[in-house]
Amino acid sequence: MAAAATAADLRKPQTLSRPIAEKASVMSQRIDKSWIVFISIENLEHDRCVDFFSRENGSHGFEEFRRDVEDGGRWTPMQYYSGIAYLSPVDALEAAERCVHWLIDVLNRKPELRIRIGLG
Repeated sequence: MAAAATAADLRKPQTLSRPIAEKASVMSQRIDKSWIVFISIENLEHDRCVDFFSRENGSHGFEEFRRDVEDGGRWTPMQYYSGIAYLSPVDALEAAERCVHWLIDVLNRKPELRIRIGLG
């Protein structure tokens, strides 16, 4: 009989079909200073954003942030998406669209953002 998943197991990001192995922890709290954010997309309320970035090794990723009054208006990571590496910015975008519920609405309103992400 297989052991039941723990709460910690359920919070860990699942490996997608095309990730690149990374030395960084999948539990990173913020975007590493060596990574280059090439676009940041905010929701319509301006209290959530997704950063898309590239790493020195050529992989790409994304992270979702929130900005709340109790945090002093600072952007705070919400998930652990940045711990997963993708082969291309398009792969990262496809994953972000599955994970971040409000992102598709913003991208539909501003289709030029998809092009900018694809150019990474």
